[in-house]
Amino acid sequence: MAAVILQRQRQRRKRRNFKERVVTIDHLTEQEVVSRYRLDKASIAELEGLCREDLSPKTDRSCPLQSMTKVLIGLRFLAKGDFLSEVADLHGVSKATAATVVDEFINSVNLRLRNIRFPTDRIELNEIKRKFYQKCRIPNIIGAVDGTLIPIQAPTEDEAAYVCRKNYHALNVQAVCDPDASVIKRLH
Repeated sequence: MAAVILQRQRQRRKRRNFKERVVTIDHLTEQEVVSRYRLDKASIAELEGLCREDLSPKTDRSCPLQSMTKVLIGLRFLAKGDFLSEVADLHGVSKATAATVVDEFINSVNLRLRNIRFPTDRIELNEIKRKFYQKCRIPNIIGAVDGTLIPIQAPTEDEAAYVCRKNYHALNVQAVCDPDASVIKRLH
């Protein structure tokens, strides 16, 4: 009797349908990749290699996302500021999966790159918070972030990698400053 019930349940279950997923960028030109993800193909491959240990699926059950797909989802979300639903549709995953992947990707990048270091000493953090509050009247701030594009002359090597989203050659620079406008960390 139990076997008959189990067989009927299996017959009633909907078959899972998976969207076609973006797992590679080989079909895109270098300019299209930079336009979509703000990094060139080589940089994306290097980033995927760096984060592969954290982003690779632990098993092959349930059609898991490969690490390259996770990197592309994370980069697209950060590069374009798209809605999660748009990023999810573009890469063939659900919105919930895209949200999980973006979180995994950011955690992996923060863990692996180790190029962002905020003060961690409680006394130093409290002093920074106090100064920001005195200056701006906003509580619990430990850094102000801003970015800019610095125009440059076209380089002779990897010229396409320096074309910004506004279609001129530039360096994309981001910095985090303390309340005295001293750079805590410069990112580029």
